[in-house]
Amino acid sequence: MKIGLSLDEVSLGGGSKFMLDLGRCLVAAGHRAILLPEVPGNWEPLLATGGLELVRAPALPRATFRGRARALADAWNRAGFDAIVVNVGHLNRLATCALHFLDARVPVMLVLHGDWESLYSLAEQHLPVWNCAVGVGPAVHARAAARFPSKPVFCVQNGVAIPGEAELRGRAEHASPLRLVFVGRLVDAHKGVFRLAPILAECRRRGVDVRLTVVGVGPDAGELRARFAAAGVSDLVEMAGELPPDEIPGVLRRHHVLLFPTNTEGMPLVVLEALASGCVPVVTRLPGITDVAVEDGVSGRLVEPGDVAGFAEQVAAMVDPVAWRAHSRAGAQRARMLFGVEAMGDRYLELIEGVARGACPLAEPYATSREAAPMPFTSEDHLPPVVLRNVPPGVLHSLIRLRHRLFPPRP
Repeated sequence: MKIGLSLDEVSLGGGSKFMLDLGRCLVAAGHRAILLPEVPGNWEPLLATGGLELVRAPALPRATFRGRARALADAWNRAGFDAIVVNVGHLNRLATCALHFLDARVPVMLVLHGDWESLYSLAEQHLPVWNCAVGVGPAVHARAAARFPSKPVFCVQNGVAIPGEAELRGRAEHASPLRLVFVGRLVDAHKGVFRLAPILAECRRRGVDVRLTVVGVGPDAGELRARFAAAGVSDLVEMAGELPPDEIPGVLRRHHVLLFPTNTEGMPLVVLEALASGCVPVVTRLPGITDVAVEDGVSGRLVEPGDVAGFAEQVAAMVDPVAWRAHSRAGAQRARMLFGVEAMGDRYLELIEGVARGACPLAEPYATSREAAPMPFTSEDHLPPVVLRNVPPGVLHSLIRLRHRLFPPRP
């Protein structure tokens, strides 16, 4: 089969890591996996190592957004995909809008990677034109299934590469200072990174000897540095920047604790990688998400959202070498039993093969033409970039209102 994997860009983030892993699984099973990013990304050189292909969206700088969506769908139609998997997100809105022009015979699977309202709303906006959806953990699956009762929604838990026994034997032994690591996009609204500074300050106040490595980049990097300085803990922190995804397991094996005070997730890959690597996760308790990944008090520690003192307390508990070793061993065993990437890939392949055979057909009349579905475009989507850049917003909106009065949109 020829399978398209659509996402915003191949760069830092769980969505890109998931698509790379899924693509490699599909290639290993004998299929063609073509990544379909909208914009260039700095992880693209990694595609060659897994036998993956890449085709980017056509560059049409003068076209309207609607015109670009139509051109993207035309390119996908010419490519002759047997199925297209879309990693849903607002950053790849072009792809989800292009689905409305896609040949109705090409099945579409949505992957929902997060448990937040805007993601479900986006899937709902395009409800008539996708065949099935996958939630990456129990919480996402349950909410999506309840939200879209007319559509098949499956649960496929994320998976990660499981290190061999030799790699695990080479992980860092318990020592002082306790080595903490955060891995992820430096976006506080999502990952809660601004809590890192007060957690370190609380550890210092309690006399817990720790060091923190921050792996990642993002718009809040500068503010995060400033907060480390303001809290008087800059001397405890190394800002490592972005690293290739295949280096992250090795980083985790060199650290003792994954410190992850996140706000919202779907099924965070880095937590699963930490378990597999013997790096004990101390992570926010998110029902149906992190409490599925981590068995609290056995393979890691769960902390209520925003509880800085609670995070410091659970980090301090890992100073005990007996407790840390028990958690580390239990985490590696749990990952091996429940979260292997091969099992994830097998389940996706089973579902993709099913939709390619017609297992999840579109409802009529959309099964004949996806263009029969309500079009998701705004008035601005019909205007060329030169107009959007140069016409003052007030004038632009007045013209749009006039157009709506003269030419009312079809229901």
